[in-house]
Amino acid sequence: MMINLLKSSLLGLTLTMALTSCSYLPSPDKTNTTPTQPAKTGNTLPQGSLTQCPPSNASAGDTMCTMQYDPVCVKTKVGSVISYRTAGNACSACNMPEAVGYVKGECK
Repeated sequence: MMINLLKSSLLGLTLTMALTSCSYLPSPDKTNTTPTQPAKTGNTLPQGSLTQCPPSNASAGDTMCTMQYDPVCVKTKVGSVISYRTAGNACSACNMPEAVGYVKGECK
């Protein structure tokens, strides 16, 4: 009898701990949180051809990207202002609503 009580208590404790650990899931925000390398800005793209981001950036910020660091230089356009910044990878580059396209490598 004591062993059954101990088993059920242990099972209850394990279940409670499992549910508690899953109860905190950070709320998704619309910021670009992929690779944690600092954003570097530059004034030129590295050598290479520009890969266009998909034209439908309406859902930008909603795409899940890997944390793989494979830097690309992103060409962004806000109004008439064009700028370049390094992103962690191609997915996170095109996940920015203002992204036009990217070139492999960090911005110069």
